[in-house]
Amino acid sequence: MEESDFFSAMTMMSAAILVGGAAIGSALGVGSVGAKLIESTARQPSEASTLQNKAFLMAGMLDAIPILSVAIALLLLFSNPLT
Repeated sequence: MEESDFFSAMTMMSAAILVGGAAIGSALGVGSVGAKLIESTARQPSEASTLQNKAFLMAGMLDAIPILSVAIALLLLFSNPLT
């Protein structure tokens, strides 16, 4: 196995770990935000619209990080700056 083949395989593996980790982290974060939204809406139903707006804002912020990680993974896969 040549050095370039090894480097290519490690790049693919690191891109897969990057995307997979970001997806799992984002799913856990959005799930936690949703659970807390339901819990806090059950405690104070009069504040439901305010809480929902804040929860959607947080879910959007949590989804921004996996989008960036997918962009970095695609950069590594298709135009690797490390070679």
